[in-house]
Amino acid sequence: MSVLENPTHSLQEAFTALRSFESDIREMGGISNLDYASVEEMMQLASDAHLVKSYATELFNELQSMLTEKIGSLPTPVTVDGGTVEIKSGSARKTWDHKALMNEVSRRIVDKSVDMETGEITMSSQEMIQHAMEYMGVSYWKVGNLKDLHIDADDYCEVGEPKKSLVIRRDK
Repeated sequence: MSVLENPTHSLQEAFTALRSFESDIREMGGISNLDYASVEEMMQLASDAHLVKSYATELFNELQSMLTEKIGSLPTPVTVDGGTVEIKSGSARKTWDHKALMNEVSRRIVDKSVDMETGEITMSSQEMIQHAMEYMGVSYWKVGNLKDLHIDADDYCEVGEPKKSLVIRRDK
């Protein structure tokens, strides 16, 4: 049987194995006292799960590259079981010159806020700043810098419970 005749068979097996692993994790969650051997075993499971996640990401990236290379582009999204898939094109953007870009955005917003007939400035400074924010993709605030302005970031966001995480590094 060709992979194109039943391309999801191996993924279905992997998904079944992951569901079984999920059940194991739930069982481990019920254990109240852990000896060192149990902790060591659980950390090994976490490390192995991390390896599986990394490998799955690597395989997905390979599949994605192959598909986008072979297909190129699609006029509309393709409907699949559980959703749609589309090929989009975009360029990675790194090493932004934030200062120069903010200066240019600010200059243009100030220019737009001037009534050309009267020379009157039609927006307040606060409105100009808010308008400038529409061009930014701010996903977080610098909590330390806000403290310098005597602003408590927690007053402006939902604060979740502190989260601990494992850092797993593997030799390649």
